[in-house]
Amino acid sequence: KDIPGTSAISPGSSKECAPDSESPSGTGEADYCRRILVRDAKGTIREIVLPKGLDLDRPKRTRTSFTAEQLYRLELEFQRCQYVVGRERTELARQLNLSETQVG
Repeated sequence: KDIPGTSAISPGSSKECAPDSESPSGTGEADYCRRILVRDAKGTIREIVLPKGLDLDRPKRTRTSFTAEQLYRLELEFQRCQYVVGRERTELARQLNLSETQVG
């Protein structure tokens, strides 16, 4: 699988993961890690260790673009109280036309 700005060479299991004698693969390496080889922009091949459960194909969540007014209000609230919860959070989200998750 590709990582932005790199090109994958070959997947495998990691040498850097702790050995696991119980590993069903019989390699003596941890079953929860994998290594991929990538080529950077200069052509250098590097090894990257990743958890096997990491889903590199899942699309990234888009980042919220806040308006200047939304940022101003959110920063004011943060200065007043770092954790906005409950009714205050619901009301602030409604006023700024954001979801409660975006406010929090």
